[in-house]
Order: sequence, then structure tokens, then C-alpha cells
Amino acid sequence: MHLIFWQQRPLIDPLPLGGNQKSTATRYWLDQQDHNGPGRGYAPFVGSEYPVYRNVRSYGAAGDGSKDDTGALQNAINDAGNGASRYKNEVTTRPALVFVPGGTYKITRKLDMRLNTILVGDPNDRPVFKSSFDFKDETLIDGEDYATQGTYGTTNFFTAIKNIVIDATSLDKDRSTIALRWGIAQACYLTNIKIQMPNNSRGHIGIAMTQGSTIAVTDITIEGGAVGIKNGNQQVLFKNISFKYCTTALAQSGGFLAVLQGARIETCGIGVDTTGAGQLGSLVILDSTSVNSGPAVKFRDSSNDGGDRNQQIIIENLDFNGNNPIAIGADGSTKLANTKNVNTWIWGNVSPGTYQTGKTLTTDRSPRLLSNGKFFSMRQPTYQEYNNDKVVNVKAVKGFPVRGDGKTDDSPSLNAILAQNAADEKLTYFPYGVYIVKSTLYVPPGTRIVGEAWSVISGIGSAFGDRANPSPVVMVGKPGEIGIAQIQDIRFTVADIAPGAIILQVNMAGSNPGDVGFWNTHVTVGGTADSNVNVACGDPNTASCLAAFAMVHLTSSSSAYIENMWGWTADHSLERGGRQNIATGRGLLVEATKGTWLTGTGFEHNSLYEYNLHNAQNVHAPLQQTETAYWQGAGSRQNAPGPWAANSRYGDPDYSWCKPGDQPCRMGLAQNIDGGSNLYLYGAAFWTFFHGETETRYNDPATKCEGIVCITNQARVTGNPKNMYWYGISTKSADVMVLDGKDNPNRFFHPGGWPPGGVIAAYLTFAGK
Repeated sequence: MHLIFWQQRPLIDPLPLGGNQKSTATRYWLDQQDHNGPGRGYAPFVGSEYPVYRNVRSYGAAGDGSKDDTGALQNAINDAGNGASRYKNEVTTRPALVFVPGGTYKITRKLDMRLNTILVGDPNDRPVFKSSFDFKDETLIDGEDYATQGTYGTTNFFTAIKNIVIDATSLDKDRSTIALRWGIAQACYLTNIKIQMPNNSRGHIGIAMTQGSTIAVTDITIEGGAVGIKNGNQQVLFKNISFKYCTTALAQSGGFLAVLQGARIETCGIGVDTTGAGQLGSLVILDSTSVNSGPAVKFRDSSNDGGDRNQQIIIENLDFNGNNPIAIGADGSTKLANTKNVNTWIWGNVSPGTYQTGKTLTTDRSPRLLSNGKFFSMRQPTYQEYNNDKVVNVKAVKGFPVRGDGKTDDSPSLNAILAQNAADEKLTYFPYGVYIVKSTLYVPPGTRIVGEAWSVISGIGSAFGDRANPSPVVMVGKPGEIGIAQIQDIRFTVADIAPGAIILQVNMAGSNPGDVGFWNTHVTVGGTADSNVNVACGDPNTASCLAAFAMVHLTSSSSAYIENMWGWTADHSLERGGRQNIATGRGLLVEATKGTWLTGTGFEHNSLYEYNLHNAQNVHAPLQQTETAYWQGAGSRQNAPGPWAANSRYGDPDYSWCKPGDQPCRMGLAQNIDGGSNLYLYGAAFWTFFHGETETRYNDPATKCEGIVCITNQARVTGNPKNMYWYGISTKSADVMVLDGKDNPNRFFHPGGWPPGGVIAAYLTFAGK
């Protein structure tokens, strides 16, 4: 047995380079790559002239603080080559990485983001987007691509902004202003951003998230303004957000579930105000600090409501330095008095038990998951210390041709390049492309991978065809290996139906938390132009489309930090496809025991389950988001575990608790927990929207789960796990929220959230050792 002793590390600092890697970069390595020659990013579906990478200076942006750069910046975002525009862009076929060097970029009108775009500032000298005194619009930067997706934020995929500053201080403090509008969906992210607004404002909002279905917003500093973040997203994890001089740090205007992890609230009038969020099921405040501010949370007390009981509050490990109460009601009444530290405090449904109006308890945390007394978290590395000679472009290695053209098998060359780069301690850069692999891509210890606008690694061929003996498309380490493997801005998938494909398998651990890590890296099956699954799975009987064995497998020897990962089996085609009646076997299987951090994840539309914690130990999961497969349930041609067979080697649930023809019971579980210990889960957004839907999305009103219960059991716990704390469970259209063979808490006794929904503030059936 190999014992790992975690070292303490600051929560949000990038991982140090170590060894002979240290260097002092004078120019960010990303902008020094070959973006015009044979090593550049290549989008296979739009022609060779399409520019994936674009530097805004090449479009005339000055960054001198005086010239109006609005037009140049927008042109850089919109450019589709040959004079064409990405206005009304497809979702994945025309990717763009827009690089912004340091400087101050004056804008006089709002900038509109496009789908499949990452706006990247130089992390060594973050560029400032500054509004002019005569700024003409309400919003400075708009992340919602209305041209393509209309007003539906829930279909606004693959958009990101990082390493920038947004400065609205030139505008009157009481003017209605939004620094950043962010009503988007999964596979989007914000990170390493600073927003500056006037102090004592009555009109400025830092980030407006009034719609959408995102997963995580991370590592942001907001100063000034009336409201730091106004949130109405369906569900979201806010990780390591610093609020300073905001009248209200976080105002919930809607949505159904939110988790605030690692927040710092300093000199703000109020921390979180949920009184404007009618159907907010629960709010979790985790590992946060309030300094010289008003109450940490203001909420509407629903304890005496008939019917839905919303705005249930969970506070765990809050440091409070001030003279005000910590929690108050909408009428200003004190719900939690001032104290320096709160271990755990619950206002809401407790299972087993009843609605609690201020229950104090202790959450017994595993030291293996902690850093400086808080759950470990880590910001996405920028590798800004690297000089260009420490970076290898996979398309520019002599003797190892790599195409990324969506046709050529790149696995032999990629495996050789990754092995050499790991030995040389070099960063591996994947310019955009669709990299076909017909044999397993092995990621050895010592690997650091950065993609360009979600470069695609796609498995195909006989190596992934045997569902009785599945193989990984991408294998991170081998069992027992220890070291570094970090991956960001990549999308993993299959290029055709591959019933024996485990798309991503992680076997290795690190010497420290975060050594093995994934940031803004996603797994998709179908729905995109780069996969034949997009056009091959129209049959209503999903037995004809066993597209992949599993999305992600964290094996027993692994330890990984995962931040903002979306695992999506397509329910609709994003472009150029037909019906998506796809049966991916499994979502995320966790069998790891050494330490796993699932920091904002979502898995959707898989057959047997979305999450399976099978004998897992030491797991921290703030925000898990799921959707049940649309084709399952009443009217389906297949009943779970069909069209797959339960495989005990992989800890599959077999649905033997359901009668053979009970279709609502035989819908895939959002989460299956079987045994294990030290499980800490915060914020479950488990949604069921349709049943038996096999034609087109939203085609038949009879398949919609609106106002009705569609699924019998949303989650299941078996095997008597030890020391499991589960806070903030929200379900939609489910009867039994957690099938545990003990209390089986259901929606009828815990109503709230997304109608017809259920809310449990604290599930403590297996708490303690």
C-alpha cells in the first residue's frame, strides 16, 4: 500500500512549477505559439482559412486607454475569416480563442460574446476593459449570445472569459449598469477576473446571472457596486469569490439552488440576500469569511408555510468578524446571533427528522480533504511563469506528425509526444483540432495539457468496441503511479458508437492535492458535428446506440481535483444532426479513496446513473447537477438498466428493487451511493424534465414533466456508508428523493424548489462514524 501525506497549500494559488521548470516569462507563452503556420489551430468543418486564434491587436485594438477599441474588440470576437462573421455562430464548429494583451481598452458600447469562444487576457498583465464616460449601453460585456440562442440561456454553451479586469468606475454610481451579463449554460466559465465599480452605488451590478444553467463561477474579485452578483441561474457554485465594498454581495433573484464556497465578504452591507428568490430551494454557505460587514445572510422564513418551503439555509465553517447578527429574516429578525465561527447551522428540512429553525451541529470532516482547515480548492493554472521554450505544440514536433483533422489516427504520435514532454517537464499545448485516437491515449505522470477553445480528443475503432471488456479512450496514469497530470480546456468524446469506451479514466494520484487536476474540461457523447453519433442515433429504441460504456471512471488508486466538468450525453443536436436517442451507459463512477474533489460538476442523460460513488472514500462534492435521460420513463422502449446490463465489476445498480415493467422506477439514478466513507456533498441539483421523449426536443407535451412526478427514485444510498454528510438536496419531478431503505425521504414531506420539487437541507441518515 502506498501512503500519501498531503501537504498544506494555499487554497487558490496556482501549483508551483518545481524543479528546473521555473522561469521568468517576459511574454505570455500562449501568444508565442504558431498561430499562422502548420502548428496553428484547425477547425475541420469550416475550411483552412478560418482563424481559431486571434490577437485583438491584429484587429486594431490599441489598449492605450484613449482610443475607442470597441469595434476592434468586437471584430476580433466575430471574425470567421474571408470577411465572414461568427454572428449566429454554430456551437462547436467555429471555435475562437481571443487573446487580449495587457493594456487599458476603452469601450463605448457593449461587447457581445459568441458561442464557442474563450476570451483570454494575459495573466502576467491582465488587460482592463474600461467603460468610457459616455458609454452608451447598460452592459459592458454580454456573455449571452442572443444571435444564436435567442433568450434561452440554458442552451448558451461553450463560452468563457478569464484573466481580465472590467472597470465601470467612470460611470455614475447610481446609473443602471451591469459590468458582465452571464446568463449561460454548462461548459461555460469565468475565472481570474476582477470587477471594479463605484462605491456607495445604487445602480451597479458586477455580474448579472438572471437566467441559464451554469455549473461554476470561480476565483473572482468584485469591488464596489450595489450588487456584486445578481443570480437567477438554475443552479451554480460560486467558488472563491471576494466581495468588497458591495452594498449586497450576492442577491438571489431566482434559481433553485446555490453554493457559495470560500467566499470573502468584506465591508459589505449584507452578504447574501435571498428574499427576492421565490423558488430558491436551498443556499449553502461553505468555508467562507465575513469581515466588517452586515448579516451574512438575509432570507425569508418558510417554516410556517403551507406547501413549498423554500429558502432553506445551510452554513458550514463560517468565520464572522463583525457586530451584526449572522442570519436575519426578511423582517430583520435575528435567526442566528453573532458568533465568531459557525461549524454547521441548518434552517430547513432535516432527514431523518423535521423542519428545523436553526439547528446547530458539527460536521466531522476528513483531514485528507482539507487545506488550512477548509476543503481544498485550486484555481486553474495559467503556467504564466513558463517561457516559450518550456511549451511544446503537439502539431510542431519533428518526426511525430499530428493532424487534428478529425480523420487521421493521431494516437501513436500523441503518445510519443506526451511521454517525452513528461520526461522533459514541459507543457503540452493542443491547438484546436479534432484529434482522433484509435488506441488508448496514455497521459503519464509529469504531464500538463492546455487546449485551445476546447480542443477535441475523440476515440473510435475496435479498441473501444467491446462492452464486455471496456477500454479507456484517455487514461491518466496507471494504477499506483504518483505525479502530476493537469488538463484544462479540452473536450473528450467518441467519434462513433463505441460501446466499449470509457472516455476518461483516471488511475494516478499526486503527492499533493491538485497534482492531478482537470479544469473546464468536458466529456460529450453525440450532439456535435465532429461525431457520427450526432447523425446515427435516431432510432427510438436506444439499444441501437450504445454510444459509450462510461464517461468518467476515477479508479480506486486515483486522487483527482475536478473543477467545472460537464458530462453530456446529447439530448439534442447542437449542429448538423438529427434525433439524439443515445444510450451512454454510465456518467461518473468514483471508486477513489485517497481524496477526490468534485468542485462543480454536472452529468446528464446517461442510462444507469449520472453519479455512482461505489465504495468511495474521502470525497468532497460542492454542486452536482444532473438531468435524467429524456428517453427514459413512461413510454420508453427500454427500462433501466436496459439497454445495458448491470456489470458488478463496475458497481452498477441493477434496479432489482423495481418491478420489471415499472418504467418510472426504472429511470436512471441521479446519484447512486454504495458504501464508502467520508463523503461530503453540498448542493444536489437533480432534475427530471421529460419521459419517453424520442422524437425531437420538446416535441410532445405529453412527455413533459411539468407539474407531475415522472421518476420514482431520484437518488439511492445503500451499503451503509460511514460519515456521510449531504447538505442541500433539490429534486424536480421525483417522488422519493433518496431511496435508502430506512426513511426514504420523499417530496411529499419535503416540498420546495423547482415544482414539483423537493428540498432537504440536511440528509444525515449516515452521518458520523
